[in-house]
Amino acid sequence: MRLVDRHPEVDLEKLLAHFVPPPRFRGATFAAYRPDPRYPSQALAKERLRRWVKDRPRGLFRPRLPGPQGIYLDGGFGVGKTHLLVAAYLEAPAPKAFLTFEELTYALGLMGLREGARRFAALRYLFLDEFELDDPGNAQMITRFLALTMERGLRVATTSNTPPGALGEGRFNAEQFRHQIQSLARRFAVERIDGEDFRHRDPGRYPEPLSEEALLALYREDPRPKTLDAFPELLAHLRTLHPIRYRYLLEGVEAVYLLGLEPIPDQNDALRFVHFVDQVYNLGVDLRASGAPLREIFPESYRHGAFAKKYGRALSRLAELLG
Repeated sequence: MRLVDRHPEVDLEKLLAHFVPPPRFRGATFAAYRPDPRYPSQALAKERLRRWVKDRPRGLFRPRLPGPQGIYLDGGFGVGKTHLLVAAYLEAPAPKAFLTFEELTYALGLMGLREGARRFAALRYLFLDEFELDDPGNAQMITRFLALTMERGLRVATTSNTPPGALGEGRFNAEQFRHQIQSLARRFAVERIDGEDFRHRDPGRYPEPLSEEALLALYREDPRPKTLDAFPELLAHLRTLHPIRYRYLLEGVEAVYLLGLEPIPDQNDALRFVHFVDQVYNLGVDLRASGAPLREIFPESYRHGAFAKKYGRALSRLAELLG
C-alpha cells in the first residue's frame, strides 16, 4: 500500500465530526501533566487553565463568566501546551470542539465566515491548537471570526509558539494588520510557558535513519496495515492535497515507511512535510525511514527563519518517532 495512491475527500460533516483531540493525547489529563519544578510558569499555567475551564456562571440570568474569555498558551515546542489544551477540553462542559488552526481556516473556507461563526458561536468552549497567522487573508478572517463568536459568549483557549502581539511577523506585512492583531490580542489572557523540550532531543544526536535494506526488511516483516513510499514521491503527492487532507491520508494506517529522506529545497514543500509529520505524530502512527540524517532535511536558512519553531517542533517529533 502506498500513500501516493490515496486521494481522500473531506466533506464538511466529516470534518466537523473529527473536532476532538487526536489519539496521541487521549490520556492528556491535568493529573497526568507533570510540571518541571525548574520552570514555575508550567505549574502556574496548569492551575490557571484548570481554574478557567471550571468557571461557571452564577445566578438565574447567566451573567458573564468570571475570568478572561480567552486563554492563550504561549511557549516553545515540547513544553506541554497541547497536553494542557486537551486536559482543559476533557474537563470542559459540552458543547465544545477541539481543532487545529489549519482545520479552522479550512472549515471556515467551506462554510463561509458568517455560517462558520453561527455554528461555532453555539458552542460553549473552543480549543484551538497551533494558532498562527501565516498570511493576511487568515489574519482578516480569523480576527473577524473570533470577534463574531466571542462577542456571543464563546470561550476560547489556544496554543501558539508566538505571542499574540507578534503574530504574522516575518511572514507578511503584519503592520498593515496591526489593528486587527492587537484587537485579537486583547481578547486573551496570555499564559507564558517556559521550559525545555520534554523529548530532550540534542540536535547533534538525532537518531540515524535506517539503511534501505534494513527498512525494506522491517516493512516485509511488519504485519500491520502499512504504507511504503519514496520520499520525493510523497512530497510531490502532498503538493496535490490541501494539508487538511493529510490526516485522512493516514486513515487505517498503523505504520508509514519512507524510502530516501533527502534535503527539501523548496520551503513550501518543507512546510507541507512539517504538517504531515504533525499528523503522523498526533495520530500515533509509527514512522520508519531511510536516507539522509534528520539534521539535513530542513536547510539551515529555514531553521533560522520565520518558521524556525515549526521546523524545530517537526525535528523533535521526527526524532521521537524514529527513535
